[in-house]
Amino acid sequence: MISTRAFITAVVVLLTMAWLVQQVSSSETVVDKTTLSYWAEVQAITTCLVEGADLLEQRYADYHALLTPPKDKWLPRQGFAGFGMGAGDLLRTQAPCKPWLHSSEPELNAQAKHYVQAYDRLRPDALAIERWLGDRSNEPPAPELDQLERAFNLNLQDLRTQAIPLRQALERPQLQVREQQLAAIETRLGHDQHWHTLRFMILARETINALDAMTEGAPLSPEQLLTQQQALMASWKDAEALVQALPRLRSANGKQPVWTHIGFAAKEWLTALERLQQHWAAGADAGELNQDLAAARAGYDELQSRYNTAVQSQY
Repeated sequence: MISTRAFITAVVVLLTMAWLVQQVSSSETVVDKTTLSYWAEVQAITTCLVEGADLLEQRYADYHALLTPPKDKWLPRQGFAGFGMGAGDLLRTQAPCKPWLHSSEPELNAQAKHYVQAYDRLRPDALAIERWLGDRSNEPPAPELDQLERAFNLNLQDLRTQAIPLRQALERPQLQVREQQLAAIETRLGHDQHWHTLRFMILARETINALDAMTEGAPLSPEQLLTQQQALMASWKDAEALVQALPRLRSANGKQPVWTHIGFAAKEWLTALERLQQHWAAGADAGELNQDLAAARAGYDELQSRYNTAVQSQY
C-alpha cells in the first residue's frame, strides 16, 4: 500500500531503469528476455508518470505564475514552455505517455490504459491554452482564456484521480524490478557502490511503505520496526564503509558516488526512525508518536528527493 503522501511525490527511479537495462542486457547469463521486457514495461510507465504527470504539474504551476500579476502590473508573457504533453499524432507523438503503453500485469495494464486515456482527453485543452498564449502573448488574460482553463481544470482533475491507482499498481512491480536489478548487479559487479546504494533504498522504501500501511490498519509492531531499522543501519554502515575506504571512487560521468549525496540524509532519517521505534516501544502517547511518524516521513521524503536529484544528474 502507498500513502496519500506518496501520491504527490515523483516516482522513485532507483539507479535509472534505462541505464540498468542497458547494463544488464549486455550479459547473457543474468536476465532472460522476458524479464528484460518486463523491466522495459515498468520503465515506460514510470517515465509516463515522471515526465508526464509530474512535469505537467510543474508546467501548470509555471502557467499560473504567468497569470498572477494584477492587470495594472501585467507584463507580456514570454517563455512559457507549454504543458509538455506532446502531440496526439500516433505517428509523430512526442508525448511521454504513449498511446500504446502496455504491461503484462493485468491490473497495472488496466490502470495504465485508464491513465493514458485521461491524459489524451486533457491534451486538446492544453494545446488550446498554449495556442491562446502564443497568439495573444501581448494581451492580458481574458474571459476566453478563463473558459479554456475551466475545461482544462475539469480534465486535469480526472487525470490526477487516475494517477492515484496507477501509482498504487506500479508500486509492487517497481520493487520487484529493483530486487531483480540488485541481484543482477551482484552477479555482474559484486557488492559495488551501486549494489550498496540500491540495497539501502529498497530497504528504505519497504520500511516507509510498512509505516504507511500501518496507518491504514495493516499490522506492524515495534519489534518488527526494530528489525527493519537494524537492517537499514547495517546497510548504511556497509555503504558508508565502502565509500570511505575508496576516496577516489567515482560514479557515472566521473562524478562523486550517489551515496555521498544521500549518506547524511539517510543517517538523519535513521535517527528519526529510531526515535519513533523507541517511543513506540516505551508506550508513548499518540500525540508524541504522531510527531515522530511525521518526522520519519519527512526524513524519507528528503532522502528520496536527494537521491532522485543525484541520480537524474548522472544517469
